Amino acid sequence: MYSHINPYATWSNSNVRQAVPGVPSVHGALPFAADPSASNLVTFQFTAFQPTILNCTVVGKNTFPYFKVTTDSSMPGYTAIKNPEGKVIGLVEWKEPPLAEIRNVFSKQRVSQWLALSPDSSHRVMKCNGQQYIWAPQKSTICLYPAGTPTPELLARIFRADDGTVSLELTSTAVAAGLLEICVVATVLLQCGHKID
Repeated sequence: MYSHINPYATWSNSNVRQAVPGVPSVHGALPFAADPSASNLVTFQFTAFQPTILNCTVVGKNTFPYFKVTTDSSMPGYTAIKNPEGKVIGLVEWKEPPLAEIRNVFSKQRVSQWLALSPDSSHRVMKCNGQQYIWAPQKSTICLYPAGTPTPELLARIFRADDGTVSLELTSTAVAAGLLEICVVATVLLQCGHKID
């Protein structure tokens, strides 16, 4: 029996999974929105790991610090994501299972509910403000798309450089839709190396 497997729709290099429904095929003939131009992307760098992304600074243009990620002894078992004024905008509680909350977006819930792994482990479905989004691997990045659209538009992508630094790129559409803080928290969770399911 013949079954088609798309080798480019993988969550990790070790496993080949079927293509994610509703996510553009970057190597096939399926239609998808064009990759955004560099001028339409806002880039954030997760820097100064101490020693991991769970203690770092998130900087934007001109290395302006936008967020601080802290996991310290003043709040054992918690990772806080703070804005430049020091106000906590997101909180992860490292218990079994891990919990997360983002101020004015959603109250405390299981990370595995907010970033639900698909049954075939090929992508994660993120639920925010009554909308669903898909985080799916594309080559060396993890890309964010709106769920359920015939021609999905890339909203954001996460990539880790060879030196270990992590970058988050968002389109102006994603920033205008209020996804900046949400994507920063998701990036920390998707890149921290901890079990989140």
